[in-house]
Amino acid sequence: MSGGSAIMANIRIIDDDVEYAQSIAVFLQGQGHTVSLRDDTDGMAEELAKDKPDLLILDVMFPENPAAGFDLAREVRETEGIQNLPIIMLTAVNQEFPMDFSAGDIDPDWMPVQDFLEKPIDMQELLDKIKTLLSNAGK
Repeated sequence: MSGGSAIMANIRIIDDDVEYAQSIAVFLQGQGHTVSLRDDTDGMAEELAKDKPDLLILDVMFPENPAAGFDLAREVRETEGIQNLPIIMLTAVNQEFPMDFSAGDIDPDWMPVQDFLEKPIDMQELLDKIKTLLSNAGK
């Protein structure tokens, strides 16, 4: 089987941990994806609506707002043109607070994302989730 079946995507990563986001970006670029980074959520729904990436990797906690990732995910769901944007949420929240978040907490109102990964993430698991989401999005 050749590698021709791989799905290449335009992926946006939004995470205030720039070094961590860059390590993910380098890995995904090595897999043939186009990746752009942002380290805050300010004005991102509008920017995403304009740029229309294929997939969003989004951190939960940001210095200005520990729930900024949730807020942006909800805003994306209400924004024309990107309401179906696949979102993978990344978080270290379970390391900082004993909240035990998991994919089971995904909810269309509270946490409207397609998938969830805890930091530090397994890059192969991330890649598998990206492939699944892009396949489901009809890419």
